[in-house]
Order: sequence, then structure tokens, then C-alpha cells
Amino acid sequence: MKTATLPKQLDLRGLAARGATVSGTVAPGELPRLDEAGVALAEPLMASFSLRRDENSRSVVAAEVKATLTMQCQRCLGEVSVPLSTSSTMACVWTDDEAASLPAFYEPLLVADEAVLRDIVEEEILLALPSFPTHETECKTREQFAALEPLNASSDEVTEVSAQADSPFGVLEQLKN
Repeated sequence: MKTATLPKQLDLRGLAARGATVSGTVAPGELPRLDEAGVALAEPLMASFSLRRDENSRSVVAAEVKATLTMQCQRCLGEVSVPLSTSSTMACVWTDDEAASLPAFYEPLLVADEAVLRDIVEEEILLALPSFPTHETECKTREQFAALEPLNASSDEVTEVSAQADSPFGVLEQLKN
């Protein structure tokens, strides 16, 4: 089933008054701030916006984003595929004063007449990025294993070296010989 591309701009308040739902995909390369952050979309992401009015006539946007990202593994510095699923409930506001008066369960969404949906999607992804993405399994490279090889020496050698290093008279013994 092919899904349509996410519209660029929409009047969220008008759609909230009608109780509409908007969904679509965003292709890789269409989110420049992700590219600047060193994050790439592995495949087109799926975004869905459910709009409604709450009991206080606020325009409420429930956003869901599902994507597979390609990031740099912080353990091996290789590429790692990171599945991401995020959702948030936002209330449309005109000013910062309105945002400050929102209930805690709403995130403020400062919008004018029309909102750019890709900007909202991009912000949701940036807020949900893992701080230290890593592979789920052990992922040391050959260079890392080679660098750790001296640490894997036999226990006798390690004990002998540590005994000499721990003795305060080890230096004197070396001078005597």
C-alpha cells in the first residue's frame, strides 16, 4: 500500500475544528536539520497528525512519527540502524504567554495561520534521538580488538608486571641489576 507524501503546510486550527486526521510520508533528504545533526533516514518516515478541539476550545494536535534512522554507533563508530517511534500531544498557541498558561500535559506548538508539518516532524525526531546510539550486540572493530590485545595477555605476565609496579622498591631492584 503506497502512502501519500505529507502535505507541506496546513491550517491546523481549521483542521482541528473539523476533527481531521492527516498522515503521510517524508522522504530521506527532506529534513535538513537531521542532515546537519549527522542523522539520516534509512527509508521514508511515516507521520500522522490527529487534530481536535479540547473542552477549552484549544486546537490540539496529536502527532506520531515512526522512522528508521541511520546514526553513528558510539562504540565502534560504524553505522547503526535506529528504529524510532515517538508521539506527543501539542496545543496550538499564538504567543509565548498562551504557551506558559497551557496545562502540563500539552506541549506548546507556536503556529501562525499555517504550520509547516515537516518542521514539526523534524523537531519531534530531534527531541527523541538517543544520546548514545550503539549496536545491540558487541561491535568492536578489528582495530579496537588489536588495541585491546595487550590487555588480553596471560595472567602470569599481568601479575608479574603489576607486582613490579606495586613495589616501591622495584625501581631500586632494577638499578641494582
